[in-house]
Amino acid sequence: MAMRWITVWMLILITGALVLAGQPLTNAGAATPPPPLAGDLLRGRTIIIDPGHGGYDPGSRGRQAIEAEVNLAIAHKLKTWFQMAGAHVLMTWSKSSDIPSHRKYRVQSRLEWINRQPADVLIDIHCNSGASSYKGPQTFYWDGAASYHLATAVQEELQYFTGTVRGVKRIDQYVLRYAKMPAINVEVGFITNPREEERLLNPTYQEDLTWYIFIGTERWMVRGRWPESLLKSPPPVDLLRRD
Repeated sequence: MAMRWITVWMLILITGALVLAGQPLTNAGAATPPPPLAGDLLRGRTIIIDPGHGGYDPGSRGRQAIEAEVNLAIAHKLKTWFQMAGAHVLMTWSKSSDIPSHRKYRVQSRLEWINRQPADVLIDIHCNSGASSYKGPQTFYWDGAASYHLATAVQEELQYFTGTVRGVKRIDQYVLRYAKMPAINVEVGFITNPREEERLLNPTYQEDLTWYIFIGTERWMVRGRWPESLLKSPPPVDLLRRD
């Protein structure tokens, strides 16, 4: 199956940063990618991860899975990747007791907290729902060039990983509309598709999936540090490989 080394050619340009390990990764169902070397590529950056729903509002349900629980598990794995790259990561909630089961969280309160943080980016994590035949992750944004390009970078990585043909879409979601930073919503898959639900419950798949969300975000962040003319130059062939 196809394998690749991602963004290594850009990472070596950063003086003083330890390079994230460019380990080859296989497509969906593959072994968990080995962790990168601890580095400082994203040091000084703050990421907010918002696992959707929680408390009295469990979100969508599959045959076994509860969306809020899947969102939280995936958010924690995504947090780990960002921390390993040196980023400061905040979560709107990190354990089930943060939102008591007898009350529904207020999205307005959550957004107020988000906007008080000096963050560079907001990533909402949700599961999609629909007909049992629907499948594939999809990344949404509301408005603004930064959010659009971030969503595009993440969705490109998810397309590579899962083979989905779903593209980036604009959506009028309260958190995305009023966030004071570039913001995206990653719908990680259809919890109502039995095969996709099984994958979303698998810790190894969650780790692989979040690696690609991380890589897409990292691509977008690193790209902003370099002149466009440099980024359009072809990477050294010995550092970028597709088997």
